[in-house]
Amino acid sequence: MGIKTIRKSLLGMLLGLLAVPASAGEALERLKDFTQGLESFTAGFVQTRYDEDQEPIRESKGLAWLKRPGLFRWEYREPYQQMIVADGERLWIYDVDLEQVTVKETERALGTAPIMLLSDSQPLSEQFNLTDLGKREGLYWVRLRPKVDDTDFDEIYLGFDDRSLKVMELRDRFDQATQILFNNVELNPDVSPERFRFEPPEGVDVIGPGADGINGDG
Repeated sequence: MGIKTIRKSLLGMLLGLLAVPASAGEALERLKDFTQGLESFTAGFVQTRYDEDQEPIRESKGLAWLKRPGLFRWEYREPYQQMIVADGERLWIYDVDLEQVTVKETERALGTAPIMLLSDSQPLSEQFNLTDLGKREGLYWVRLRPKVDDTDFDEIYLGFDDRSLKVMELRDRFDQATQILFNNVELNPDVSPERFRFEPPEGVDVIGPGADGINGDG
Protein backbone atom coordinates (compact mmCIF):
# COMPACT_ATOMS: atom_id res chain seq x y z
CA MET A 1 0.00 0.00 0.00
CA GLY A 2 1.46 3.40 -1.02
CA ILE A 3 1.84 6.48 1.13
CA LYS A 4 -1.10 8.29 -0.44
CA THR A 5 -3.35 5.25 -0.01
CA ILE A 6 -2.51 4.98 3.67
CA ARG A 7 -3.15 8.68 4.19
CA LYS A 8 -6.46 8.84 2.39
CA SER A 9 -7.61 5.67 4.07
CA LEU A 10 -6.78 7.06 7.50
CA LEU A 11 -8.46 10.39 6.78
CA GLY A 12 -11.64 8.70 5.64
CA MET A 13 -11.63 6.41 8.63
CA LEU A 14 -11.21 9.27 11.10
CA LEU A 15 -13.93 11.33 9.45
CA GLY A 16 -16.21 8.32 9.75
CA LEU A 17 -15.33 7.87 13.39
CA LEU A 18 -16.29 11.46 14.19
CA ALA A 19 -19.82 10.69 12.99
CA VAL A 20 -20.15 7.48 15.01
CA PRO A 21 -20.77 7.41 18.78
CA ALA A 22 -17.89 5.93 20.78
CA SER A 23 -18.48 2.40 22.00
CA ALA A 24 -18.45 2.30 25.80
CA GLY A 25 -15.12 4.10 26.13
CA GLU A 26 -13.07 1.17 24.83
CA ALA A 27 -10.50 3.40 23.15
CA LEU A 28 -9.97 5.45 26.30
CA GLU A 29 -9.51 2.21 28.20
CA ARG A 30 -6.81 1.14 25.72
CA LEU A 31 -5.10 4.50 26.18
CA LYS A 32 -5.31 4.24 29.97
CA ASP A 33 -3.97 0.69 30.05
CA PHE A 34 -1.13 1.55 27.69
CA THR A 35 0.02 4.72 29.44
CA GLN A 36 -0.40 3.50 33.03
CA GLY A 37 1.63 0.38 32.38
CA LEU A 38 4.29 2.08 30.25
CA GLU A 39 7.83 2.16 31.64
CA SER A 40 9.83 1.79 28.42
CA PHE A 41 9.13 1.41 24.73
CA THR A 42 11.05 0.54 21.58
CA ALA A 43 9.79 0.46 18.00
CA GLY A 44 10.55 1.08 14.38
CA PHE A 45 8.56 3.81 12.67
CA VAL A 46 7.58 5.22 9.30
CA GLN A 47 6.90 8.95 9.51
CA THR A 48 5.15 10.83 6.73
CA ARG A 49 4.62 14.56 6.47
CA TYR A 50 1.58 15.83 4.53
CA ASP A 51 0.77 19.30 3.21
CA GLU A 52 -2.53 21.15 3.55
CA ASP A 53 -3.91 19.27 0.53
CA GLN A 54 -3.12 15.96 2.28
CA GLU A 55 -0.43 15.16 -0.25
CA PRO A 56 2.71 13.40 1.05
CA ILE A 57 5.77 15.63 0.93
CA ARG A 58 8.32 13.64 2.94
CA GLU A 59 8.69 10.11 4.30
CA SER A 60 11.28 9.03 6.86
CA LYS A 61 12.07 5.75 8.61
CA GLY A 62 13.85 5.05 11.84
CA LEU A 63 13.91 3.67 15.35
CA ALA A 64 12.58 4.96 18.67
CA TRP A 65 13.42 4.28 22.31
CA LEU A 66 11.71 5.66 25.40
CA LYS A 67 12.21 5.31 29.13
CA ARG A 68 10.07 7.08 31.67
CA PRO A 69 10.29 9.65 33.00
CA GLY A 70 11.58 12.07 30.41
CA LEU A 71 14.05 10.01 28.39
CA PHE A 72 13.73 9.26 24.69
CA ARG A 73 15.73 8.76 21.52
CA TRP A 74 14.17 9.34 18.10
CA GLU A 75 16.57 8.26 15.39
CA TYR A 76 15.99 8.77 11.68
CA ARG A 77 17.81 6.24 9.50
CA GLU A 78 16.30 6.90 6.03
CA PRO A 79 16.53 8.87 3.78
CA TYR A 80 18.83 10.97 5.98
CA GLN A 81 20.42 10.47 9.39
CA GLN A 82 19.31 12.55 12.33
CA MET A 83 19.36 11.79 16.04
CA ILE A 84 17.07 13.41 18.64
CA VAL A 85 17.88 12.58 22.25
CA ALA A 86 16.22 13.77 25.48
CA ASP A 87 18.51 13.06 28.43
CA GLY A 88 16.26 14.44 31.14
CA GLU A 89 17.84 17.90 31.05
CA ARG A 90 18.33 18.85 27.40
CA LEU A 91 17.04 17.94 23.98
CA TRP A 92 19.84 17.20 21.52
CA ILE A 93 19.24 17.26 17.74
CA TYR A 94 22.18 15.95 15.74
CA ASP A 95 22.06 16.36 11.98
CA VAL A 96 24.76 14.05 10.66
CA ASP A 97 24.98 15.52 7.15
CA LEU A 98 25.19 19.12 8.39
CA GLU A 99 27.62 18.18 11.18
CA GLN A 100 25.51 20.29 13.50
CA VAL A 101 23.99 19.78 16.94
CA THR A 102 21.10 21.94 18.16
CA VAL A 103 20.31 22.07 21.87
CA LYS A 104 16.77 22.88 23.02
CA GLU A 105 14.58 22.76 26.09
CA THR A 106 12.68 19.49 26.24
CA GLU A 107 9.37 21.27 26.86
CA ARG A 108 9.25 22.27 23.18
CA ALA A 109 10.14 18.87 21.79
CA LEU A 110 6.77 17.55 20.60
CA GLY A 111 7.01 19.06 17.13
CA THR A 112 10.50 17.62 16.72
CA ALA A 113 10.04 14.19 18.30
CA PRO A 114 6.39 13.17 18.76
CA ILE A 115 7.37 10.36 21.13
CA MET A 116 7.75 13.06 23.78
CA LEU A 117 3.99 12.75 24.19
CA LEU A 118 4.55 9.40 25.93
CA SER A 119 7.63 10.29 27.99
CA ASP A 120 5.81 11.98 30.87
CA SER A 121 4.35 9.77 33.60
CA GLN A 122 1.53 12.24 34.25
CA PRO A 123 -1.90 11.38 32.78
CA LEU A 124 -2.48 12.81 29.32
CA SER A 125 -5.84 14.15 30.56
CA GLU A 126 -3.93 16.82 32.52
CA GLN A 127 -2.72 18.44 29.28
CA PHE A 128 -5.33 17.35 26.74
CA ASN A 129 -9.07 16.98 26.32
CA LEU A 130 -9.59 13.34 25.34
CA THR A 131 -12.32 12.04 23.04
CA ASP A 132 -13.06 8.36 22.52
CA LEU A 133 -13.63 7.82 18.78
CA GLY A 134 -14.41 4.13 18.98
CA LYS A 135 -13.04 1.31 16.86
CA ARG A 136 -12.46 1.21 13.12
CA GLU A 137 -10.36 -1.06 10.90
CA GLY A 138 -9.14 -3.03 13.91
CA LEU A 139 -7.83 -0.03 15.86
CA TYR A 140 -9.23 1.93 18.81
CA TRP A 141 -8.95 5.71 18.27
CA VAL A 142 -8.56 8.57 20.73
CA ARG A 143 -8.40 12.27 19.82
CA LEU A 144 -6.33 14.63 21.96
CA ARG A 145 -6.84 18.40 21.90
CA PRO A 146 -4.45 20.59 23.95
CA LYS A 147 -5.98 22.52 26.83
CA VAL A 148 -3.71 25.49 26.08
CA ASP A 149 -3.26 27.38 22.80
CA ASP A 150 0.54 27.66 22.76
CA THR A 151 1.23 24.25 21.25
CA ASP A 152 2.78 22.83 18.10
CA PHE A 153 -0.37 20.90 17.13
CA ASP A 154 -4.14 21.45 17.28
CA GLU A 155 -5.12 17.77 17.32
CA ILE A 156 -3.43 14.45 17.92
CA TYR A 157 -4.92 11.07 17.04
CA LEU A 158 -3.72 7.84 18.63
CA GLY A 159 -4.65 4.40 17.29
CA PHE A 160 -4.29 1.27 19.44
CA ASP A 161 -4.68 -2.42 18.78
CA ASP A 162 -5.33 -4.87 21.61
CA ARG A 163 -1.72 -4.68 22.73
CA SER A 164 -0.07 -1.36 21.98
CA LEU A 165 0.07 1.95 20.15
CA LYS A 166 0.15 1.50 16.37
CA VAL A 167 -0.50 4.93 14.84
CA MET A 168 0.06 8.53 15.89
CA GLU A 169 -1.06 11.49 13.82
CA LEU A 170 -0.45 15.15 14.68
CA ARG A 171 -2.23 17.99 12.86
CA ASP A 172 -1.27 21.64 13.04
CA ARG A 173 -3.28 24.85 12.60
CA PHE A 174 -2.38 24.97 8.90
CA ASP A 175 -4.05 21.59 8.33
CA GLN A 176 -0.71 19.92 7.73
CA ALA A 177 -0.17 16.54 9.34
CA THR A 178 2.57 14.26 10.57
CA GLN A 179 1.62 10.58 10.57
CA ILE A 180 3.67 7.90 12.33
CA LEU A 181 3.13 4.17 11.84
CA PHE A 182 4.89 2.04 14.47
CA ASN A 183 6.22 -1.46 13.84
CA ASN A 184 8.04 -4.14 15.86
CA VAL A 185 6.83 -2.56 19.09
CA GLU A 186 8.26 -3.84 22.38
CA LEU A 187 6.68 -2.75 25.64
CA ASN A 188 8.76 -2.37 28.79
CA PRO A 189 12.01 -3.86 27.49
CA ASP A 190 15.25 -3.39 29.41
CA VAL A 191 16.70 -0.23 27.84
CA SER A 192 20.12 0.93 29.03
CA PRO A 193 20.37 4.53 30.31
CA GLU A 194 23.36 4.88 27.98
CA ARG A 195 20.90 4.93 25.09
CA PHE A 196 19.77 8.40 26.22
CA ARG A 197 23.18 9.99 26.75
CA PHE A 198 24.60 12.22 24.09
CA GLU A 199 27.86 14.08 23.63
CA PRO A 200 28.47 16.18 20.53
CA PRO A 201 30.95 14.48 18.21
CA GLU A 202 34.31 16.12 17.73
CA GLY A 203 34.29 19.03 15.31
CA VAL A 204 30.53 19.61 14.98
CA ASP A 205 28.88 22.99 15.51
CA VAL A 206 26.70 23.23 18.63
CA ILE A 207 23.99 25.89 18.55
CA GLY A 208 20.80 26.85 20.35
CA PRO A 209 19.69 28.52 23.60
CA GLY A 210 20.94 25.57 25.64
CA ALA A 211 24.38 25.42 24.00
CA ASP A 212 26.33 27.65 26.41
CA GLY A 213 29.47 25.94 27.63
CA ILE A 214 29.07 23.02 25.22
CA ASN A 215 31.32 22.35 22.26
CA GLY A 216 32.03 19.57 19.81
CA ASP A 217 35.68 19.20 20.61
CA GLY A 218 35.19 15.66 21.91
